[in-house]
Formats: sequence, C-alpha cells, structure tokens
Amino acid sequence: MKYLITGGSGYIGSRLTDLLVGRDDTEVVNLDIRPPAVPRSRTRFIKMDIRDRGMRDLFERERPDAVVHLAFVLNPIRDEHTMYDIDVNGTHNVLEAASAAGVEQLLVASSTTAYGAFPDNPVPIAEEFPVRGLPGYEYARDKTEIDRLCQLWAAQHPDRVMTIVRPTIVFGPNVDNYIVRFWTTSPFFPLLDGHDPDWQFVHEEDVVYAISRLVSERRGGIFNLTADGTIRLSEAARIAGLKTRKMPLKVYRRIAKVAWRLRLPNVEAPPGQIEFLLHPWIASNEKLKAELDWTPRYTSRETFALTMKAKGKGGGAPAAEQATVPAPAPPAPVA
Repeated sequence: MKYLITGGSGYIGSRLTDLLVGRDDTEVVNLDIRPPAVPRSRTRFIKMDIRDRGMRDLFERERPDAVVHLAFVLNPIRDEHTMYDIDVNGTHNVLEAASAAGVEQLLVASSTTAYGAFPDNPVPIAEEFPVRGLPGYEYARDKTEIDRLCQLWAAQHPDRVMTIVRPTIVFGPNVDNYIVRFWTTSPFFPLLDGHDPDWQFVHEEDVVYAISRLVSERRGGIFNLTADGTIRLSEAARIAGLKTRKMPLKVYRRIAKVAWRLRLPNVEAPPGQIEFLLHPWIASNEKLKAELDWTPRYTSRETFALTMKAKGKGGGAPAAEQATVPAPAPPAPVA
C-alpha cells in the first residue's frame, strides 16, 4: 500500500507516517516544502509546493493508492491572497492531479471552523449541517471553500473514495502553533460582554489514530473529529494560569483591529475570529465513533490541560479573577 501525504513533515503528518509505516507492505511518500525532522524507513521525501503544476506528473509517476492532504497554512499570514493561493488553489491542484492519476482515495483535512460561529448554529453540529465559514475570517472562509471543492470532487467521482475530516482545535505536547502560544503567553483572557462559551479541543494522538483508521479502512464521507466533552473558556484560562477580564465587545473589536493592523507583538490572529468567542460551534463526533467503533482517548478538558502542562503552564493555576478592565489584549486565536 502506497500513501502520499502532503505536508508529511508537519507534526500530524510525521506522526501519521510513523503509524502507517509500522504496518507491513506500506510505503509513504512525503510531499512537503521542507524535509522531515527525522528520517524514517520505508518513506521517501519529495520537495514540492502543492501549487506546483508538476504535481500531476508526480502523481502519475508515483501512482499512490491513497492521498492524505494535510498541507495548509494554519498560522495566519497577513497576505490573504497568498494564504488563499496555498490553501484553496493548492487543494484544487491536488484534486486535479489525483483525478488525472486515478487515485482511489483522498483524505482531506477540513476544519470545524468551516461551519462558522453563528447564533443559530445547532449544538452540537452534525456533518449534514452546511458549512458557512465566516467572510471576515480568512482561515474559516478558505476551509469552507476547500470543503466544498472536496464535496464537488466526490460527486464527480462516485467510483472513488473521498474522506473529508473536520477536526476541531488540535492540541497536544508536540503542537506548537499560534493557538498554543496565545494560551501560554497572554497576560489574561477576555470575556466579551460576559460571554463565556464552551470550546472543543482534540488531542493530536486521537487525530492521527482516527485519520489512519479512516484511510486504511477506506472510509468515505464527512467526519467531525473532536474529543468528547467541552471546556468553558474561563476554566481553560484558569488551567493556563490566566486571569479573566470582562471587556465590552465594541472596545475589544476596535483594539483587535488596531493591534492586527499595527502588527503588535504576540498578535498572530486577525480580528475576524472574534465571532468564535461569542457564538457556538460545537461539533458532534457521534458519526466517527459509530463508524470506527472509536472513542477518543482524551476529553477536551484533558487535552487542554495536558498541553498546558507540557508547555509549563499546567497545574496549580490560580482561580480566575473577574474584573471590568478595558485594557488592550490580543485576539484569542481559533484554528
């Protein structure tokens, strides 16, 4: 069995590679713009940007049995056109190459942010609910378009297997991205107009195991990938050792816009993600649990706490302090 993984040098791609090559008669082709940190047996690294038009020739030459597409921009960049080009146009290039090469299965990482954060979202959100994204938040907007491209590909290729995975925020000891950095470096956590919503996190090990099962068992369809349970943001702040501060939403929006425009230190997320601090976007994992007979090893709370502990922030966190302080704060990031 030959797997081709785009973004195979990342923390999810690397761990997925380890899991797959542990099986007999398995070969993994890692397509990335940087080599893996650790060489692995029965793997080959090919340096290529997913936007490269030579991808079609590569796919036809390699003839992978399945493609796992993980190469996306997670940490926001200020050039939205480049981010769109990598995420959306890059995905379109992968889909076209897979179509021409006759790839039998594609697994593509979407996101629960593709549902968007809206007051009328059901709780929890099942896979049949439409993805709506958020016009003002490019990550969610791009994930929505990627998700729809994959659904269209599936409709155009009914004889093949398309697997769309929608993970929530991925945390874990090996995860080091702008979301983790927010929780480990921020001076406090803002509660906007008194909103204290529930969030979901999913452990990197649960993500890798679920993806490996979906691709090796050729499970087609759309699957939310979340942990069991939720964690209220004020509780997450307490675990991370952060005080909470009540802030007026209008003030915070203005601060976030100015901070992003001025490129202030530690401000890594655009202001459009504020909606995820206000409205529900809790996804159901019942479909994945039923189809794989799978239960995530870690709950949302456990995932968050373990990540904070691994970053030196877990344990002995002081109780959250409530105060009404219109002080500047970086926007809380969302993946």
